[in-house]
Amino acid sequence: MVSPKDGQVYCTLTNNAKRGEDGQPVGGPNPREKNVYGQILRWQENSDDHAAMSFSWDLFVVAGNPTVHAGKPKGGSSNITPQNMFNSPDGLGFDNAGRLWILTDGDASNSGDFAGMGNNQMLCADPASGEIRRFMVGPVGCEVTGISFSPDQKTLFVGIQHPGENGGSTFPEHLPNGKPRSSVIAISREDGGIVGA
Repeated sequence: MVSPKDGQVYCTLTNNAKRGEDGQPVGGPNPREKNVYGQILRWQENSDDHAAMSFSWDLFVVAGNPTVHAGKPKGGSSNITPQNMFNSPDGLGFDNAGRLWILTDGDASNSGDFAGMGNNQMLCADPASGEIRRFMVGPVGCEVTGISFSPDQKTLFVGIQHPGENGGSTFPEHLPNGKPRSSVIAISREDGGIVGA
């Protein structure tokens, strides 16, 4: 995903629980073995020229669980806190203001390495400061995926895929014995303003 503000490129490395096995190297953009949390890689072409032969890169965020793994690599990078922790970043999108939207497709067991993380979610990040805030949490058993904005940026559309994958959800209807269905939801502010502003 390319930032509309500065042309930097972002890529999710969703997770790899087998990192470090069978000769899979650990280091560089893959800093942890048995990486169940994932990370987001960012790079910039030299001289902002997408035809350049070289680029610089960094890890925008290394997801993790600072509650379970405080002070350890699995705790995540410094911009991960108990208030915004997540695993398995998957979908990405930018709004016109250059905010990065992160959608997750990971383990929602809420136990073990994932204790306290809850369901899959969508977060909003400031690429300049690295600050990340949780924006919404999906229903049980879903993946939050696919993001688009209306031209005026006042409505955000996001997909809720396979809710209740392992049971426990009737989303989008809250009827007894309702069958969960994948859906696209539209999010807007009560005051009619720009979403995320």
